[in-house]
Amino acid sequence: MPKEPKVVGDILKDKKMTAAYMDYCKRRYCLNEFMFTQNKGNPESLWTRYMDQKKGKEPVNITSKTHLAAKALADKGDFKSGDWKKIIETGKKEVVLMLNKDVMGFTGSDEYKKYVAENGMGDPQKAAKLLGITDVKKLKEVMVNVAVDDRKTAEKLWKELAKKEKILEDYKAISSSLKKANLV
Repeated sequence: MPKEPKVVGDILKDKKMTAAYMDYCKRRYCLNEFMFTQNKGNPESLWTRYMDQKKGKEPVNITSKTHLAAKALADKGDFKSGDWKKIIETGKKEVVLMLNKDVMGFTGSDEYKKYVAENGMGDPQKAAKLLGITDVKKLKEVMVNVAVDDRKTAEKLWKELAKKEKILEDYKAISSSLKKANLV
């Protein structure tokens, strides 16, 4: 089982966990905050997209001190100033500190549970071969939902897959088989 993250930096060490975190951020309406911390764009693009609190496409929560320092340079059109590096760095640190406060929210989320299930379960390819199934992607979805105990979704997906693959076994039998084989 993967190590539970304590800060955003821990999440970034694992690409799959980062993808799950991005899904979480999207649902929580803070994806722009996370994307700002990862964006290596130039000062003008970062200002117009994230830091401009009034006209920014995806404004982020930074302190007024940082915003005003950026605004002073932007109002002059001075995007070549060396001060931008420190302003952007400070803004990103402020946003990361805010995001770090919600890492526990992420580790308790469905997105994280799904990530853990996917990384703790057996190989869907092996399971598909064992069960004689050709649609590995759909089987993986079933397996993940069985692993996170979302019986309703798993059963629905299994019915679709069983119909497509012309399998007679019902959901209860298949979930039991997957558990016995230590695949979920």
